[in-house]
Amino acid sequence: MEPKDILAGPIIRRAEPGRVHVWLATRVDVEIRAEVVSLGRTGGRVGGGTGRSVALGPNLFVHLVEAVPDGGTFPLDELLGYDIEVPGPDGDRPRRLADLGLLSGTSTLAYGDLPLPTFFLRGPATPELHLLHGSCRLLHGKGEDSFPAADEVLAGSASDVATRPSAFFLTGDQIYGDDVAGPLIGHLTRLGAELLGPDDDTSVPDLPPLSSIPIYGRQSLVCDRAKFTSDKAGNHLLSLGEYVAAYVIAWNGDQWPARFPPAEEAVSENRARGRELTRLRRQYDDEVACLEVARRALPAVRRVLANVPVYTAVDDHDVTDDWNLTLEWRRNVERSPTGRRVVANALAAFWAFQGWGNAPRHFDDDFVSTVAAGPGTSAEQGGAYDQVLWSFHRWGYHAPTEPPTVVLDTRTLRSWASEQTPARLIDADHLAGVRALIEEARPTGSGPVILVSAVPVFGLEIQERRQRFLAGKVGPYRIDFEAWHSDLQGLVDFMRLLIDDLGLRGCVVLSGDVHYGLNVQASFSVDGEVLHVAQLVSSSFKHSGTLAKAALQLLGRAVSPEHERLGWDRAPTFEAPTGLARRWAGRPVNTDGEADAPVFLSPELARRAQPDEPPRYRETRCYVGPEERPSWVIVGEANVGLVTIAGDRVVHRLLARNGPETTTTYTATLSIAAPEDGPQ
Repeated sequence: MEPKDILAGPIIRRAEPGRVHVWLATRVDVEIRAEVVSLGRTGGRVGGGTGRSVALGPNLFVHLVEAVPDGGTFPLDELLGYDIEVPGPDGDRPRRLADLGLLSGTSTLAYGDLPLPTFFLRGPATPELHLLHGSCRLLHGKGEDSFPAADEVLAGSASDVATRPSAFFLTGDQIYGDDVAGPLIGHLTRLGAELLGPDDDTSVPDLPPLSSIPIYGRQSLVCDRAKFTSDKAGNHLLSLGEYVAAYVIAWNGDQWPARFPPAEEAVSENRARGRELTRLRRQYDDEVACLEVARRALPAVRRVLANVPVYTAVDDHDVTDDWNLTLEWRRNVERSPTGRRVVANALAAFWAFQGWGNAPRHFDDDFVSTVAAGPGTSAEQGGAYDQVLWSFHRWGYHAPTEPPTVVLDTRTLRSWASEQTPARLIDADHLAGVRALIEEARPTGSGPVILVSAVPVFGLEIQERRQRFLAGKVGPYRIDFEAWHSDLQGLVDFMRLLIDDLGLRGCVVLSGDVHYGLNVQASFSVDGEVLHVAQLVSSSFKHSGTLAKAALQLLGRAVSPEHERLGWDRAPTFEAPTGLARRWAGRPVNTDGEADAPVFLSPELARRAQPDEPPRYRETRCYVGPEERPSWVIVGEANVGLVTIAGDRVVHRLLARNGPETTTTYTATLSIAAPEDGPQ
């Protein structure tokens, strides 16, 4: 195998004392071996192994190599390095990372003077958990790519396991299926057909050959035939080949075109005329400039992913904007042969490049073989492929950290009361599965947990209230009406699961999605039993322009620092002498609208309305500004989060990328203990 045959990787995936997984994608079918060595006190080889390879196309093979310890378990709390071994050309000696050019030059995967890419498995001798998290990496998004900030963290702590991150959570929108840059779409179509074969170009039902669709020419096709609702779908990914190609270029700069053609060549006069042609060419040039910023960061991206165990969550843009936003959306898309296939393609690519490494044992042979066979050219094979991917509901999993982490699937487990009502992010019938994951991750039944929810559980209250107010006026699609608080019954059921059924009293929530950084010290009580929450938001990796940053900072200054709400399972009888308070209690900002829906009121409104029964629930939020800028509730720059957890104390450092060589740190300290028991 030659260096050019590595499409993406190596990436460290699920890593625990009994097994460590390394993921790669290659152009050739080879057996890959991994060897793990100790660079600490143990010294020498400590494990190794081979894994499974899956052919997705004639020139695309994904590999998940499982290294197992030579002894009972891998060493804990010491630096481990790994190498991979592949057959040499024409039966020559096996080739390793150094032979493949991955341990030298500016694109080396190793840090400093370390001989190999490295990681470690945290044990009792490392008292603090350090982890990275972030979301939303739009390659042509405005601003800097913040992955180099994560690269700096790992470079600065590479040999020090006491301060080095032991996990990296990518919390959604690792690629953007809908919002694709014009300069990239032709390359993605060609690369996809090269990897999966020429049939990929015509594999999406009711669409012309993808290579025949002009740049910026897919918007109406996507809306009319796939029934998607994204308003940025001019270059929407459609085939399985295009989706897998998007992952390849997101993680490996060697697979990019050497140069982008000029706008006059790429956007021809056959595509548009007059002002529209000028607008599209200007957009193209702007996207090229933003893509070159992303290209510069790709060596850091590849190095980071090779040096820390990576766990991911699926969110809408990994498929398309508004994915499963409403029941109306899901039904329309599922009934469309085009939309049904595109969603299946996105999920197949997600499995191959993300999901498989999160929880390898979640996917049985039937699932893997159906995905590997792809949509094919027959209706029978395509139908089976679509059905398996649409009906799969095990994208959630637990990650082996301490405290344990449970990654929630808030996209495929939804339910809705009617066609356009907001989603319950986890349907009541699927809460049992969440409970099982948490119990599996927390076998003692005590202690805190870390939850990964793509959308914040406790976000900006002013934004959630605004969405509730606007939903009936502009519809759910224009405002992404899908917060946890958008369906109060779903929120209450989830909180009761955590508090009543699982007895949780402390929890850290990692989220992204919203394109800003945020820290919320929150609590939720059920019948007086309180769950203390540190809600940490890091977003986005690359999606932050100057105007967006300024608007977010203004919004942050408008946010009241503290909020409290009292809740009832359904509207109580109000004994206020006038009807004004009663009418306010029934407004959309306070309830879901159904007669038996929960009602949440501010303490002041509750006092004026005089309910005839005490509240069952109480929710508080305190927005914690960073120490460096206490008035900045919101961090609008592109950022990655660095989290340190020591007992009940949680420190969240948002590492904001302000320029090619400039990282600014915003530090907030929170607690998951009751105020009288823990740090304030």
